[in-house]
Amino acid sequence: MVKIVRLSVFFLALFAITALSESAFSQKLPGVSVSTNKKSYSPGESGVLIISFKTASGVKIPKEPGVDISVSGVEGQGVQDYSGGEGDYISSSKVKYNFVVPGGAASGSSITLDGSVNFGYCSTSDGVCKMGSKNFSTKIKVK
Repeated sequence: MVKIVRLSVFFLALFAITALSESAFSQKLPGVSVSTNKKSYSPGESGVLIISFKTASGVKIPKEPGVDISVSGVEGQGVQDYSGGEGDYISSSKVKYNFVVPGGAASGSSITLDGSVNFGYCSTSDGVCKMGSKNFSTKIKVK
């Protein structure tokens, strides 16, 4: 009888711990959408990629560790400063990446920008943070 009670308590505790850990650490990886500040560019012209994070309720993108972006197809100039504002999180859930269209790009062509973004995301309720990575692809036209 004592063994059955102990076994029942053990399984009940195991179930409770599993249920708690599932809810506490189950924040979903944010989605990422990428757009540009213009539809078409001249060869050698500067542009901006706007990376928007689509987070679930109670999930935010922290300023540290930094957002790391890599892009092929253009000459990357780096991420614009997003450290302003109050708190430990990126205020607008957006970061901007500066690039330059290759000077030898043919007029009338399009360039595919393939890349990846690595970032942290945190639950605001319990402070648990995770790292995430998303790939993206977008096209720009050359005037």
